[in-house]
Amino acid sequence: MRAFCMIVAVAGLMVPNAIARQEVPLDAQAADASPDYLEVGNAAFEARDFQAAIDAFTQFSPIEILPQAQNRLGVSYFMLGRERDAEGTFRVAVSRDRDLAETYNNLGVLYYSREDFDDAEDRFRDAAERDPLNRNIQDNLHASKYARENRDEARALAAQLRLTSPLLVRRIVGDILRVDLLIPPAIQDQLQNLETRGDIFLARKMYEDATAEYEQYLRIDRYNPLVANKLGLTFLQLQEMGDAEKQFKEALKVNPYYVPVLNNLGSLEQTRNRYQRAMGYYQDALEIQPEYSVVLQNVGALLFALEQYEQGLQFFLRAIRADPTLFDADDREGLPTLAQATRVNEAMTNFYMAKVFANIGDADRTMSFLYRAVEEGFDDADLLADSVFSLLAEDMRFVQLMATLQSSG
Repeated sequence: MRAFCMIVAVAGLMVPNAIARQEVPLDAQAADASPDYLEVGNAAFEARDFQAAIDAFTQFSPIEILPQAQNRLGVSYFMLGRERDAEGTFRVAVSRDRDLAETYNNLGVLYYSREDFDDAEDRFRDAAERDPLNRNIQDNLHASKYARENRDEARALAAQLRLTSPLLVRRIVGDILRVDLLIPPAIQDQLQNLETRGDIFLARKMYEDATAEYEQYLRIDRYNPLVANKLGLTFLQLQEMGDAEKQFKEALKVNPYYVPVLNNLGSLEQTRNRYQRAMGYYQDALEIQPEYSVVLQNVGALLFALEQYEQGLQFFLRAIRADPTLFDADDREGLPTLAQATRVNEAMTNFYMAKVFANIGDADRTMSFLYRAVEEGFDDADLLADSVFSLLAEDMRFVQLMATLQSSG
């Protein structure tokens, strides 16, 4: 309660009167407030009836209403041009839930609309830290970075856009505001064409052509981490490791919480057999997104390369739990990469991959990796007595393999 009172005292008029006023005891307010007001407010917000949303949400005091609803109240004030009320409401929501990415993002949008691009970028970074895979937040961070570095051009374009978009808001996606990108439309079209052509070439494994398109894009707008990451991937495929590393790090300068880039840096270092560096990048990625399946899979592969097979097995199983289709997906959207590294013991690596698939009940893949293990020299029939292989007890392929290993032993 003391923390809330301090916020009201500091924010002053920035907190709406309907929220700040405490003339009625809180317990009396709670008794008077119908629980239907939250439902009414949410329905009004989703219908973009912002005044009705305000009327409903302000039936509650700030400590009664959920921070998610406070965020919606702040958006409603902002969309109706009540900027000071919006800012105060967002600040109260942030003080009550410091993990709510939407509120940081929307506070950033408010600063962006004021053309305070520095503070906008800071808030978008806060949002990206909390929701690193949200494309709308990523795009807002890109927009603020470009506007900050090209301030005069951005402000000139903002003056034109305000004729039709006074708040510089492009659209609302769920509870998140998305800003207008302050790049002239003709140049935006050019950039889109360059990225699209680069993506087509990358998908067709025409890496040199993809590189040319992405490089031309970044000469115009070097603040898009997604394109910098894609250029890094093309260099990685061309075995130009230094250039790949440079582009991945350029992407992180814009968005340090962009998990696919951290994964790709780890993948690059793993390919170089620099396992400690690779693990550092993977750990950074997992601190941000603990169940990111491709990172978990890469950690599993790295631990296998270090012959830490049981630990690696657990990371593979975590990866599958996070994404049951992990081993079925051929298209990774050009973002995260699977690492390649020298395997010290191919026989044991394939045996433990068989255990991975046995754990999820995939008999065909289990047998495929067991055959590979035997081809690489695996000959320990006792290890096949592990209960994880019980799904193969009546599979003639497994029975014959066991018989072969036992007879040769």
